[in-house]
Amino acid sequence: MSAVLAAIGRMLDSYPFELVIIVNLFMWSYPRRSWFWLRMIGMTIPMLVIYDACGQIFPNGLTPSEMIDRLFFLVPISYTWLIMRVCYRCTAAEALLSTATAHPAQNIVFNVYWIIKMYLGFAEGSLGGICVSFSLMALVYPVVFFTVGRYLTGWNRSKALDRRLLINAVLITLIVNILNQRAAGARWEVTVYLSYVISDILALMMQYGLLQESDLERKYGVVEQLLYAEQKKQQMTAENVELINRKCHDLKHQLRALRRMEPGEEQERYIRQIEEAVLFYESAVKTGNETLDLILMDKLLYCQEHEIKLTCVGDGEKLSVLDTMDIYALFGNALDNAIESVMGETQRERRIVSFRIGSRGDFISIHFENYLGHPVKLSKGLPVTTKADRQYHGFGMLSIRHIVQKYNGSMSVRTDDNLFRLDILIPTTPQTPQVPV
Repeated sequence: MSAVLAAIGRMLDSYPFELVIIVNLFMWSYPRRSWFWLRMIGMTIPMLVIYDACGQIFPNGLTPSEMIDRLFFLVPISYTWLIMRVCYRCTAAEALLSTATAHPAQNIVFNVYWIIKMYLGFAEGSLGGICVSFSLMALVYPVVFFTVGRYLTGWNRSKALDRRLLINAVLITLIVNILNQRAAGARWEVTVYLSYVISDILALMMQYGLLQESDLERKYGVVEQLLYAEQKKQQMTAENVELINRKCHDLKHQLRALRRMEPGEEQERYIRQIEEAVLFYESAVKTGNETLDLILMDKLLYCQEHEIKLTCVGDGEKLSVLDTMDIYALFGNALDNAIESVMGETQRERRIVSFRIGSRGDFISIHFENYLGHPVKLSKGLPVTTKADRQYHGFGMLSIRHIVQKYNGSMSVRTDDNLFRLDILIPTTPQTPQVPV
């Protein structure tokens, strides 16, 4: 029994356990896979057991060279990356960035632990060693999390990670593992460990600088894309205003002509035209959601002018769980993309955009559909724009996905049978939106 307790103590006081803790802290905001805790515990325990067994069987290292032995520490790091991939819904790059960036933080705890151990003289895996290890994690990890880690938590998943961050994180991991060898018995043992701590801090500062720079570049890019989208919306609104002015001008002349006309077919034709125009503005949009009605009125005006048929079926009241600005962004972007897609079609039967709002269990179901006259390549579930100015195009779908994730929903894109289909599911139960940091 005492041997089992000693083994458990060593595992809780070990390098892999400390690493798993800090990486989980970085990854905590990512969506979890089903049976999360079973996956996490089931994969972590074997790693801790094997690591402890290797330490007991090979107390002096696996090879005569300590530098080569240090390379074996990449195995727990790689396995921790695998744990994150299995337990969280994240990409390989996101898991790699979090795992590699967390390693210097763990190494700070490791080196300070050994300095304290020199003066207090406790054994690894003892109650004193576990208390020191957990205390150091409680002090160091929050500091690292609220500086470096906050840029990783809830990372903008709609955008590919900066390659520089990945390369820098991997290089730091390799350098830290190779250089940070145990200094036990060295003449300047404390000084060596302190130098390791300083190098780990510098490594984290370097990664922090790159993360901050990448985040600023991302935000700058978002602002540029939003400005571009706003320009497009203003252009569409200007065309709608011009259309309304032209309709009003036509109505004014039609009313003048009616005053001079004798009752007959021509007078009846003018009256019908006026009635159709008035009815369009009175009854074109009534979904039950004022925000959606405003969006649809704007799009219907534009579609009418460009001979595009826009149809809507469903109850807009179901959208009450969504914020007003999110309704604008979601439906505005989806309809703009669909309208732009059919704009180039010459056949009238293909110039159709439709969407419907319904229920599917405890979810709001939103379905958009339009004709697709050209093949579209999908990447990570989203269409890849074929336009030259990629900096500005493709942002609408990313914005839609961001909103859906914000409400813990899901979306899918299909491009079969010459149709583009966008399906969205959002929980009907109001939830606190998950806003990335």
